[in-house]
Amino acid sequence: MSEAAFNDMTETYLRSGRYDNKGREIGFIVGLNNNGSTFAAWVQNARRVGDEWKEFGVRQRSKMFSSQDAATSWAYSTAHQRIANL
Repeated sequence: MSEAAFNDMTETYLRSGRYDNKGREIGFIVGLNNNGSTFAAWVQNARRVGDEWKEFGVRQRSKMFSSQDAATSWAYSTAHQRIANL
């Protein structure tokens, strides 16, 4: 029997209020996904031009967690740490 497919993906865009040398706002995409028993999370660097966010830099791999709470906590704390380090 194969593992259930991941199918409940959500992405949230977090603004930093900081801008790069091209005038684009720096932010991060917090991604969450699950298959009912395994929970994935990732944090992707992004830039905002106008009202649109675009992934920026090397695409980030997701980390796996055994609970939604653990995945969510890791993703948001990682994004907030990265914003603080700008």
